[in-house]
Amino acid sequence: MKTTRITLKNYRAFSDQNPARIEIGPGLTALVGPNNTGKSALKLFFYEMRDLFLVFLRDPHNQPNLISAAAGSSVGVNYLGVSDVQEIFNNTNGRNLTFEIEVIGATSPAGTNRTINKMVATCSRSAPTEWSIQFFSVEEPRTAISEPNGFQPTGTVRQFIGGSSLNYNADDLVDVMRAFHGARYYGAFRNALNQGSGQHYDFNIGTAFIDLWNTWKTSGNKAQSRAIGKITDEIRTLFEFDHLEINASVLLKTLLVTINGHQYRLAELGSGISQFIMALGNAATTTPPLILIDEPETNLHPSLQIDFLLKLAQYATAGCLFSTHSVGLARSVAERIYTVQKDGRGPTVRPFETTATYSEFLGELSFSTFRDMGCDRILLVEGVTDVKVIQQFLRLVQKEHTTVILPLGGDQMVTGSREMELQELRRLSQNIVALVDSERTIDGAQPAERRLKFAEVCRRVGFDVCLTEKRAIENYFPDYAVKAALGSSFAALAPYELLSEHANGWSKSDNWRIAHHVTKHDLLTTDIGQFLSRI
Repeated sequence: MKTTRITLKNYRAFSDQNPARIEIGPGLTALVGPNNTGKSALKLFFYEMRDLFLVFLRDPHNQPNLISAAAGSSVGVNYLGVSDVQEIFNNTNGRNLTFEIEVIGATSPAGTNRTINKMVATCSRSAPTEWSIQFFSVEEPRTAISEPNGFQPTGTVRQFIGGSSLNYNADDLVDVMRAFHGARYYGAFRNALNQGSGQHYDFNIGTAFIDLWNTWKTSGNKAQSRAIGKITDEIRTLFEFDHLEINASVLLKTLLVTINGHQYRLAELGSGISQFIMALGNAATTTPPLILIDEPETNLHPSLQIDFLLKLAQYATAGCLFSTHSVGLARSVAERIYTVQKDGRGPTVRPFETTATYSEFLGELSFSTFRDMGCDRILLVEGVTDVKVIQQFLRLVQKEHTTVILPLGGDQMVTGSREMELQELRRLSQNIVALVDSERTIDGAQPAERRLKFAEVCRRVGFDVCLTEKRAIENYFPDYAVKAALGSSFAALAPYELLSEHANGWSKSDNWRIAHHVTKHDLLTTDIGQFLSRI
C-alpha cells in the first residue's frame, strides 16, 4: 500500500471547519495527545467503515457497486459496532459527513492513460447509510470521473473503462481499500482472559482467544504451529526466560504458562506478559494489513514499550497506526507523528513539527528516569528508522534494556556544528555513544566529510563513536535476512551500494523487519556488532 492521505469532515468530533487530516503508509504512524481528544476516533473510523471499503473489493461482474457509484448511484452500507447511526456525525452542525482518500505518488501503468488517485465519499444525516462516491484522477484532479461503462481487471491492474474511451487505472486505490478493509483495531483493553467467549473490537478475548491459540498450536498445520512457536520464543527472549511454554488448559478456560519449569495460570502473571501473549497472538493469527492500536505503552515497563510495539507491527503487512501519551515513544519509532489537541473548534490534528533539543527530548520520554530502570547508557543514532534497527541488534547482544536509543533527527543533525546540543547531554549521562552511517563510497574510502566532523565533535565532548565501515546500516543485512523479511525477489545490497540505486530496493522503514532476522553470529562479525558488544 502506498502512503495515503485521509481527510475526515463531520465524523464524530471532527467538524468540517476543523477536519482531521493524516497520512498513513509503510512503517508506523503515531497520534500523540491527552485523553478524550479524538485519537481513538481516528482509528475507530476504519473499524466502523469496513463495509464501505468492501465496495472496492467485490467482484465487479457480480457486485457492480463500484461502477454504479462512479456513475452517480448511492451505495448502501452498514456500520460495524454502531447502534445509533447518528453517532457517527459531528454534533456541532447538520452538514454531511465526508471523507477523502488520496493515494500519494500514484502512477499510471502501461495500457492506461489516466490514474485514479482520489475518492470522495459523502453521506447525509437524512440517509445515513447511503453513500455517494466520486473518483478523481491525477491528470484531472478537479474533475470527477463520470459515465464509466465498465470496470475490469487487466492482469494485476484494475481499470475503469470510461465512456470517452479513456482507461482509468484504479490499482493503487483498490490496494488502499484492501488494506483499509483488512485493518484490525485493538483497543486499550488487551489482556482480559476471563471465562466466556467474545471480542473487544477486533481483539479476541476470553475463551475465544484460548480456542484460537489451542487450534493454531495443535491443529497440525505447520505454518500455524511455527507462528505460535515464534511468538513464544520472542516473549521468552524479551523477558529473559530460560524456558517458556504456553498451552491451553484441558477445559480451555485459561492459558497455562510454564516459565523455567514452574507453571502459572495466565491470570497469575503480570498484565505486561499477558498483553504480549494476547496481542501478538491476535496479530499473528490474522496478519492484518494495518494494525490500529491504542496506547501500546499501557501495562508495560518503559524498557518494553518499544519492544512490544515493534513486535506487534511486524505482523502488519502495510503499516501500523498507534495512539500514545508518550511523545518520546512516538519519536523513537514512528515515521509520521501527529498531535491531537482540543481547541475552541474541537480536536485539532497537525503534524508534529517542533524539534526539541536533545535534553528536552529525553525529558519528554515516558522512560525519562532511565537510570532508575537500569539503563546505563545513551546511544545516538541518525534517524527513526535506525532506532528500530539498532533495537533489534541490541537484543542480540542483550543490551536492549540497558540502553536508551536517541535519534538525532536526520542528516542535518549529523554534522560538526552541533557541539552545543551534544554538550547538553552530558548533564544527563556520562556514558553516551554514537553510531552513524559513514556514507563511504568505495572500499578504503574516507567517510563523508560531515560525518568525520560529527565524529570529531563527539570525541571532543567525550562520546565514543562508530562510523560504519560499510556505507550505511542497510549494507550490513545478509541476503537471507532480506529474503526472510521481504521475499525471495529481494537481494542484499553490496557493501557500498546506495539503497535508492538497488535494482529491487526497499523502503528504509522496512530495515527493522530485515534486522529482526539477522543472527547474532553474523552481527558480531561486523564493526557494528563489535561496537555494540563493547559499549
